[in-house]
Amino acid sequence: MRKSCTNVTKNCPDSRKRASWQACAALSLGCLLFAFLLTQIQLQNQREALASRLSPSILRFHILADSDQKEDQKVKLEVRSLILDYLKSHLPAGAGKRETIACLAENKQEIEALAEKHLKKQGFDYQATLQPITSCYFPTRTYGSYVFPCGYYDAARITLGKGKGHNWWCVLYPQFCFVDETLTAVPAESTQILQTELKQDDYLAIQDNRPDIKIRFLFFPELGQSTDMDLPSKNLAGSNQPERYESACSPVSH
Repeated sequence: MRKSCTNVTKNCPDSRKRASWQACAALSLGCLLFAFLLTQIQLQNQREALASRLSPSILRFHILADSDQKEDQKVKLEVRSLILDYLKSHLPAGAGKRETIACLAENKQEIEALAEKHLKKQGFDYQATLQPITSCYFPTRTYGSYVFPCGYYDAARITLGKGKGHNWWCVLYPQFCFVDETLTAVPAESTQILQTELKQDDYLAIQDNRPDIKIRFLFFPELGQSTDMDLPSKNLAGSNQPERYESACSPVSH
């Protein structure tokens, strides 16, 4: 009996050490994850702050399909092309952001009628609604050699029917709308506009010339396999990919 008690006494310090090590490991892991979350929040805030500085010089184009049915998605892209062609022929040469918004507002009924005529021709009975100017939250996207961070931007928005389907978007001003996905180079004129209208630091910040930084986690390696500490680099000028995001949009007066 005395021997057994002695063995228990000898083992107690080891048990306490193991418990202490496990507590320290858990605390260290918690601190690591907390620091990672803080870093991500800080990066997100920096991206959204940059977007807010870019927004006065940018007008995006956003079209929402009625649903995710194949036919609705197809006609969405057809209406998109019709409207972009319409704007190309109606916008005056050298039109800026204000002139582009004014053209959309002045020709709102004609643009909607153009879209609805095509919809009816294709056998659809829902309407097309144009908002010449609204403010929407967009995810990070790469256009040619430029990365536009996530955040709120001014946008011209077309809603087809219920607008519940996947959407397509691009940059309407300066001209970054590439209907042909094989064309991804930003026009020299649009580059010049960005260089002129943006502050130098902001212009340099959107150039996609920075390497991705990968993070590896010792305890949860799957968390770090595709974690970029820089802006994502998806080369989608006008996204035809099946993508949906919750965009909070509100009217903007200019």
